[in-house]
Amino acid sequence: MEKLKALLKRIGPKLGYPAFYLFCLVIFLAWTFPYEKVKDRVVAQFNAQQRNSAHPQELQIDDLDSSFLTGVKMKGIRLISPASEPGKPPSVLSIDEARARISVLGLLAGNKEVSFRVDAFDGTIDGTFEDSGKARDIDITFDGVDIGRIDMIAANIGFPLEGKLFGTITLNLPEGKASKGNGNIALEIREMNAGNRKELTIKTPMGPFTLPRLKVGTFNVNGEGEDGVLKLSKIMASGGDVDVNGDGRIQMREVATDAHLDANLKFKINDSYRNKDDKTKLLFGAPGSKEKPMLEMDPKMSRAKTADGFYALRVGGTLGKPDVQPGSGGGAAGAGTGGFNFK
Repeated sequence: MEKLKALLKRIGPKLGYPAFYLFCLVIFLAWTFPYEKVKDRVVAQFNAQQRNSAHPQELQIDDLDSSFLTGVKMKGIRLISPASEPGKPPSVLSIDEARARISVLGLLAGNKEVSFRVDAFDGTIDGTFEDSGKARDIDITFDGVDIGRIDMIAANIGFPLEGKLFGTITLNLPEGKASKGNGNIALEIREMNAGNRKELTIKTPMGPFTLPRLKVGTFNVNGEGEDGVLKLSKIMASGGDVDVNGDGRIQMREVATDAHLDANLKFKINDSYRNKDDKTKLLFGAPGSKEKPMLEMDPKMSRAKTADGFYALRVGGTLGKPDVQPGSGGGAAGAGTGGFNFK
């Protein structure tokens, strides 16, 4: 013990002064770092990348500042997407505050490793981003994110949704390219509902049609990616007024909203919802009735009905602008535009 004390007394000052100097240097850099220029560069690079997209988005950040020694804090983040239909305003994804922290040890090793946390939409989004120069790794975890507060979702799919999002997205991008990416997704939306808190409005060839809110239940999407193709092995909803089953694939692109969709889905409205009121009976057919439901007055939707009472759908387009069309009763993709749009 005496020898250890003597050693510390001898080398302590030699280690202490450099450590103190390094600490002061880090503090000075944190206080004087040009965060405003960093903010402008982040915004400019993102928006420049989006110019080549089919559905360009615009990033806006009100303020970027330090968060402890190796972190940054962003406030007033807005991601603006083009209007889903002509004459409609653009959709805006707003986040009050987000924090990110860079790994100093990773920088010393030649890697860029950033951890981030976003507290938004009554939940949290945590993740890491690592760039080794040869590949990029992205891990994102969703915990209780309220999808009903994300206007962009309603604009893209055509009707409002409610529910809490949980799950993970893990991607490895060789050479930093999503078109060569591998990984997997496992997402779950709990207590999901279609429509606002009271009703669901559908546009039909005969005009708008208002129905009771549709309880979807638990909605799951699982998939695994290889060489830029994300195969969706499970798309399923259960425990509500509708049963949904399907699978498909996403051809990943460098700009996420340009990723191509190719999925086959089928849905079946359960008897309890079909029998809910006169409008649901009219549109989907009352249980046991032999009269043709209004939904099948559209020839394409009539052909989309399967032998087990489901309706087949084909989802194409891109993540930024999905295109839902009636499929064929045999499960293959159908052509043409369906007459019913959910809003």
